[in-house]
Amino acid sequence: MGLLMHQVFNNSLIRMLIDSMRIHKIKIINMVAIFSLGTVLDTRSQSVSSTNEHQQQITLNEVLLLATNNSLDAFKAKRKYGASYWAYKSYNASLLPKINLRLQPFTFNQTLTERYDPVQNIDVYRQQQNINSFGSISLEQNIGATGTRVFINSSLSRLKNTGEVDIENYFATPFRIGLVQPLMAFNPFKWQKKTAPIEYEKAKQDFMYELQGINLKVVDLFFNWALASKNVEIANENLASAEKLYEIGNKRYELASIERNDLLNLELDLFNADTNLAQNRRKLQKAETELNLFLRNPLPRHTIPELPELISSLQIDLDQAVGLAMKNNPFILDLELKKVQSLRDLDKSIKDNRLDLSLDASYGLNKQAETFSASYNNFLNQQLVAIRLTLPLLDWGERKGNINTARTNKEVVDIEIQQNEDTFMQNLILIVSDFNLQKNLVDSALRASKIAEDSYRLTERRFLSGRVDLLNLSSARIAWQSATERYIQSLQNYWSLYYKVQQLTLYNFMNDTRLTQDFDKILDP
Repeated sequence: MGLLMHQVFNNSLIRMLIDSMRIHKIKIINMVAIFSLGTVLDTRSQSVSSTNEHQQQITLNEVLLLATNNSLDAFKAKRKYGASYWAYKSYNASLLPKINLRLQPFTFNQTLTERYDPVQNIDVYRQQQNINSFGSISLEQNIGATGTRVFINSSLSRLKNTGEVDIENYFATPFRIGLVQPLMAFNPFKWQKKTAPIEYEKAKQDFMYELQGINLKVVDLFFNWALASKNVEIANENLASAEKLYEIGNKRYELASIERNDLLNLELDLFNADTNLAQNRRKLQKAETELNLFLRNPLPRHTIPELPELISSLQIDLDQAVGLAMKNNPFILDLELKKVQSLRDLDKSIKDNRLDLSLDASYGLNKQAETFSASYNNFLNQQLVAIRLTLPLLDWGERKGNINTARTNKEVVDIEIQQNEDTFMQNLILIVSDFNLQKNLVDSALRASKIAEDSYRLTERRFLSGRVDLLNLSSARIAWQSATERYIQSLQNYWSLYYKVQQLTLYNFMNDTRLTQDFDKILDP
């Protein structure tokens, strides 16, 4: 009996020693695993740092400059401004005197024509054959204030009849001056004088506005690229971590410290990490392609995005932004232009549908002779005064209806202009308010991202020590990645809002200066 008790005691002691050694071995393996994982992650960090040293970082401002110089949107904006520039030049040229030369040096005509025969007192057909030459030079000037057209011209024509009778005649008008004056008609020159400068100024502001629109597109493309690049970086780190965790899990499974289910989950996590890396690389390639396509110039190789910092002290004053928008935004000029155009259309409708009175007057010298020299001697006076009057007597209310239609349309335009202005101001106020709040959101997102990363690192170590399961580790990793994405997206919103305010006001709040442009260089080829 004593021998049996002694043997049982020895077996128990041996089992306790074995269990103690196994637990001790597990602790050693856990410590080695933690050290190994830390070494791997540190090596991975050093590898990423070494890789980054060989990569060239590019800032948001540098990409914005590339887009302004190279993108098709910038090229289109320049061409649109060029069209408006030449339209304004054409308007200014229309205010200057014009000199026109008209020549018809040779016209030969041979035909049968109907003529009256006074001897027989009947109409007969006779053959006609002549050679005609004509030339004139004229100087014209439009007077915008009154709608008057003033002209001075000189002309000479030669007619030579051939056939049965050979006769040559010259008709000279060495000098003729005159005017055409609408007295109660619509004057388009008066309204062009009002609309043309507004249209040209709007074209300048439109160009600046579209450049800011390019900035907004670049911000979206740049941060899509930055987010994809960051996700690839995280996915690489996740894959390295998953590979080491699976390796450690195999060792722990051999010692029976984890279940088969946990090992399978680690293997599944490794597979998911590898798949996630491939997907994120595909997204990064797509983001880079979209940015390069917009820039029309591939970025240098081994280029990575450098996230811009916040403008920490910038707060945009709402009243200042509203005042700048009212002064600089092309939308406001467009509303002003529509007001002028609605008044012009009403004026045209009223004057086109009432009494039409105009005056034509001219004075000149002319002479007809059989020789060129004789046609320029002993001139005769040529005078013309004509008053034209059109007065509606009965039109069954057509003209009144046209005037009332134009007046009602103007009232509709006035209402729409007020509505559009109110909507514009409301949108501006909301955007400025959102920007002023966005800095706090970015700071919170950055803090959350750092906390989520620290939480993942801690959970990773606790998992290796066996104090948390794989589910907690996966949740911490997902939370870290989500927090990082939210930070980059909040930073993107910050810069999108800033450039949106800059677009609406055409004002650089970072430098506290109005946006300017050398418009002469825009037209350079």
